[in-house]
Amino acid sequence: MLRYILKRLMAGVLTIVILITVAFFMMHAMPGSPFSPAEQKNVPPEILERLAESYGLNRPILEQYLEYWKSLLNGELGISFKKPDTSVNSIIATHFPVSAQVGGIAVIFSLMVGIPLGIVSAMHRGKAADFATMAFATIGISVPTYVFSVLLLWFFAGVCHLSITVWWDQWYNYLLPVACLSFNPIAYIARQTRSSMLEALEADYIRTARAKGVSELMVVAKHALKNAITPVVTYLGPLVAGLLTGSFVVERFFSVPGIGRYFVTSVSDRDYTMIMGIVIFFGVFVVICNLISDILLAVIDPRVKLSK
Repeated sequence: MLRYILKRLMAGVLTIVILITVAFFMMHAMPGSPFSPAEQKNVPPEILERLAESYGLNRPILEQYLEYWKSLLNGELGISFKKPDTSVNSIIATHFPVSAQVGGIAVIFSLMVGIPLGIVSAMHRGKAADFATMAFATIGISVPTYVFSVLLLWFFAGVCHLSITVWWDQWYNYLLPVACLSFNPIAYIARQTRSSMLEALEADYIRTARAKGVSELMVVAKHALKNAITPVVTYLGPLVAGLLTGSFVVERFFSVPGIGRYFVTSVSDRDYTMIMGIVIFFGVFVVICNLISDILLAVIDPRVKLSK
């Protein structure tokens, strides 16, 4: 197990190094800069030159790259170009917990709804419950998140005139963002669970368990589900990473003060330090979630060779 974890960890570290390098050089390859006259039309050129010098943007690109790594190894992601009095570390520390709280609830809700739906659909194959579940799953995968968000806003704010669409950090304010974030994952998990459950229920060991008189509940819960849950565990890594780091669309529509909106605004603002900080944070988070997912998969499924 230790060798397995170390290999995955080394692969994750290499991925992060490549991600940082590619993001850094691609970001600086874009035309212009945060302090170019085209971006700051009402600021005198002399002041723009001093700002670029103070942030080191007039130095050779390789020197900037090495200097950034030096700061990064010290745990510093830099100061935001658009908020000179605020560090990227403090922005992430302030806004990520909000995204993580909403996303964490969405992950739990997705698993609690998606897995039972898939099991029920598989156990009632070809019946009304199966058709209803698959219809919901097809709609859930096909409809984009922003469309579903707009529909919920229209219904609850425009038709029902409820204030739950405005963020006040109350329990009911979590309902709509969680519903939007979990809509697609529920559909995907339900389809995955159904497919793997159908395969598991036709296996020889399931027939043997039924022949021995084991109850259908135990057959499903103890035998079939253990193997059927494997694709869901594989999907769990990117799902957790995606939901916990926030969604720009959902956070924008429901005024959630999370980290997701900074991922887009930092690019339009040409806030280099913010772009790099969020890319690194998201990348590390995805690697950690995938590592945990791989370990869980190895524990659940004995067919996974830990030596690989």
